[in-house]
Amino acid sequence: MSIIDYAGDRGNMKEVPMMELLAPAGNLEKLKTAVKFGADAVYCGGGSFSLRAPDTSFTLEDLAEGIKYAHRHSCKVYLAMNIFAFDDDLADMGAYLREAVNLGIDAVIVSDPGVLNLARAVFPKPKIHLSTQANTTNSASAAFWHAAGIDRIVAARELSLEQLRLIKKNNPALELEAFVHGAMCVAYSGRCLLSNILTGRPANRGLCSQPCRWEYSLKEKVSAEELTIGEEDRGAYILNSKDLCLVEHLPALAEAGIDSIKIEGRMKSAYYVAAVTRVYRQALNSYQALGSSYQVEPAWLDELEKVSHRPYTTGFYFPGKEEKEFRKDSSYLGGHDFVGTVAAHDRAEGSLLVYARNRFRVGEELEVLDAAYLHPVSLRVDRIIDHQSGNMLEEAHNSYRVRVFSDLPEKVNISAGAILRRR
Repeated sequence: MSIIDYAGDRGNMKEVPMMELLAPAGNLEKLKTAVKFGADAVYCGGGSFSLRAPDTSFTLEDLAEGIKYAHRHSCKVYLAMNIFAFDDDLADMGAYLREAVNLGIDAVIVSDPGVLNLARAVFPKPKIHLSTQANTTNSASAAFWHAAGIDRIVAARELSLEQLRLIKKNNPALELEAFVHGAMCVAYSGRCLLSNILTGRPANRGLCSQPCRWEYSLKEKVSAEELTIGEEDRGAYILNSKDLCLVEHLPALAEAGIDSIKIEGRMKSAYYVAAVTRVYRQALNSYQALGSSYQVEPAWLDELEKVSHRPYTTGFYFPGKEEKEFRKDSSYLGGHDFVGTVAAHDRAEGSLLVYARNRFRVGEELEVLDAAYLHPVSLRVDRIIDHQSGNMLEEAHNSYRVRVFSDLPEKVNISAGAILRRR
């Protein structure tokens, strides 16, 4: 069963608010992965002008291919150009944006009033989205930005659900986008100087070194005694945030007027993008089908536990509900490893052509995440053959291109772009 059909016949769907599913696209492969696993829109970095540069910067060539692919599958592409710009950035930003507009981007994401003016001059028609970096926290501010030419506000992460509801109520013509899943920053709307001060890598220029994840200690002034803060021998991670997860609260988000729900993670793997996008696609389809009868499937929560993450929280959406900091350490949780991407399935031969991303061996049990199937598909690796030389291998390693023979049933057809993982 296709995950797109998971919620049943769309003709029978309940009259509930529609929300866009917006997924991260850190590179061209991740863009295609997000599209395959059900994103309605993706956001990607515009050259060196987004807050995840340089690792997630799209060249114009990759952007052109990504836009064509996304549009072919009815998916929109939003271009993040949300650094806090200096004067010497503006000419290059304008040149890049002009090319991107010609390629067909659906929106540009900005955080700076000067870049907004530049974008509106280059990009006279909608859409222009205002980044969470602009920390829009009230209805009057939202109205100001709307009058200035903004079509969508990416809400500040400090807002509660009730505050978001009020902003939308007072600005019904303004689209409202909110983060629902992924890593959170301890700085106000992500506007942080820690990285720049400690490492010389400015977060607001896309180069954050994440010092909020480091271990810190406290010294008493007179005795110079070094103390930990509410911890034992593990140290203190007093700035380390939990990860956001709101899959259980989609009806409340829709009823508050949220137009687009956003997954964080342009720096995460293609496996992360596939797994998380897949869960939220299934959840949104279920909500559209069931309306007020919507219930969270245990399988969705189980899947979200399998990707790399810190303990989950609902952030600021429900004040006083739970802790937002993870003070134990800065490590990630997650029970599965990403081991490869399927390039093709030769059903006649009974093999998968796989681009390996991690080591896996003959005899191992793996799972396939495929957008065409509701549940993961299990397989046992019977043989591994090097695609180029034809030599038999005992194991595959990162960057190997191999043919994998397994015990997959003949009726199962694995799609190109499916993800292989190992417990």
